[in-house]
Amino acid sequence: MADNRLSTYLLIGGAVLGLGAAMWSALGVNEALTKYGDAVAVVDGIPIPRAVYDSAIEGLASAKRNPLTEAEKREALNRIIDEELLLRRALELGLAESDPTSRKALVNAMLQFSVADAAKLEPTDEQLRAFYADRPKLIAPQPLLTVRATSFANTELDRIVRVQTEMQAGKDFEAAVTAAGGALSLLPKGAVVPAKIAEYAGASIRDIALTLDKGQTAGPIEVGRRVVYVHLLDRVDAPPPPLEDVRDIVAEEWRKRSSEEAFETYVTNLRAKARITYAADAPKSDAQ
Repeated sequence: MADNRLSTYLLIGGAVLGLGAAMWSALGVNEALTKYGDAVAVVDGIPIPRAVYDSAIEGLASAKRNPLTEAEKREALNRIIDEELLLRRALELGLAESDPTSRKALVNAMLQFSVADAAKLEPTDEQLRAFYADRPKLIAPQPLLTVRATSFANTELDRIVRVQTEMQAGKDFEAAVTAAGGALSLLPKGAVVPAKIAEYAGASIRDIALTLDKGQTAGPIEVGRRVVYVHLLDRVDAPPPPLEDVRDIVAEEWRKRSSEEAFETYVTNLRAKARITYAADAPKSDAQ
């Protein structure tokens, strides 16, 4: 059973790592491979970097109790070579153009290649502080809300209209609900986090309350078979936490944004070098 499991790992591991190396070669980015000092094999003039082979062996060794034998290491290398041969044959057959699955795999490989360097970047303290300062709501704490709400069956049209009429006449929310013969929903009297509102009155009431400013009323709003009114008595927004407390989260978001910018730059440069002609009936951009 262990041998069968190892064969499976060899097949999958060799396929994935071999495909990655072959894609880089076939896509015309051989210069990316020159940073490897030597090759463990050469397939039709295309080097298989020793680092790719070493990574495959490392992964396979972690899945096996006993050290890998020379025969098992050779099998892993042969799997990588097989993938190189299969991919080059696929490109000869034009699968990159004719087969959507193959095309998507190649595009995804290039996307990862275009952002690889940016994804490894580490921001300086100055960069991170500036990034966080420009996005005060990036990690915003939950606000404290003081909410009142009521609901009616959607058939109680007179009461639904009466609430609105009473408020237009100057009555406060609670008085308007009482005048219409309604009852306030069960909610905490004081300020609570949004999750507590959802716990008492449901997610719909919470979501509506979050859209309101202090003193505003929303409604009538149909929710299922009922019509609701939601009134926000007060809202207190807490300041964002100190950067030191959330540094890892902010740094991860910084790397994500850097990768997105790197991809946009990469594609923009590709477009600048390409000759692109649109058909006469192709959609027009806003600038045209």
